[in-house]
Amino acid sequence: MARLTLSLSEDLHEDLRELGRQKKASVSALLRYALDRTFEDELDAIAGNRALEEALAHPGETMSWREYVASRKDNGRG
Repeated sequence: MARLTLSLSEDLHEDLRELGRQKKASVSALLRYALDRTFEDELDAIAGNRALEEALAHPGETMSWREYVASRKDNGRG
C-alpha cells in the first residue's frame, strides 16, 4: 500500500477523528472509503483500461470467454 501525505485544516481533521470514533474507523479508512465512493466509476475505468493494456501487451497470457467458462466448470463452479 502506498503512503500519502495530506494537509487538512485543524477543524476538518478533528471532525474526521470524531467521525472515526463514532464509526469505529480510522481517519485513513474514512478517507479511503470517501475517495473510493466519490471516484468509483472513474477508478473502475482506469483499472479496466490498465487491464486491457496489459492483456493487449501479453495476449498469450489471456484466455477467451469460453476458456474461462470451461475452467470454472472444471473447478466445480459452473
